[in-house]
Amino acid sequence: MFLIIAVLTSVAYADSPLTSTDFYEAYLDVPVVAENVQSRMNEEIYDILQSDEYEIDVKVAVINAMGWNFSGQNNASTYMEFYQAEAGPEISEISLDYMSGEELLLLAYMVSMDDYFSMSPIEEKGAGVLGMTGVELAQAAAERVPDDFTVRLISALILSQDAMHNDWSEVFGIVDFVMKEALIRSMREEAIDNIMDYVGLYYGY
Repeated sequence: MFLIIAVLTSVAYADSPLTSTDFYEAYLDVPVVAENVQSRMNEEIYDILQSDEYEIDVKVAVINAMGWNFSGQNNASTYMEFYQAEAGPEISEISLDYMSGEELLLLAYMVSMDDYFSMSPIEEKGAGVLGMTGVELAQAAAERVPDDFTVRLISALILSQDAMHNDWSEVFGIVDFVMKEALIRSMREEAIDNIMDYVGLYYGY
């Protein structure tokens, strides 16, 4: 009986804020997005995410395009291996303060997509950001850049995923709170609509 319940719960989570919002489709005219659908983290993608050439909405669209896996994946871990190598051996620990708000958001989204059910840290009890959950990283990113719509919306999407553990009625409210703020919408409307069309299913839950 326990096994049946566990399986049913896992299936339910496969239909969730993180796994059911394919907003990258609004960016398929952008080569770095279209070329990385169902990709895995590599040095080329790392360079895209770290480049000043692309805005944050394109970067999260790349991560969204990379997708998720029912059995889990390791995009965040690989990203941090590249990040640590670039930081150099003199930086023994990548702390929260070492990363920018944008980088924290990208890491939060990858950590959450890699393990969408629990959004667990890259390393349990790991040092610095390696030991932080997707929720913790998302909260830190939103606090660092509270006026950035894309950072706030994707952070809210991560928090709404977490709300499914406790109260499904919060799923819509968490995201809608950001939508009602007077922020410049730095994501394409089609992408926003994709997110809200799904999250809206939880309105009045």
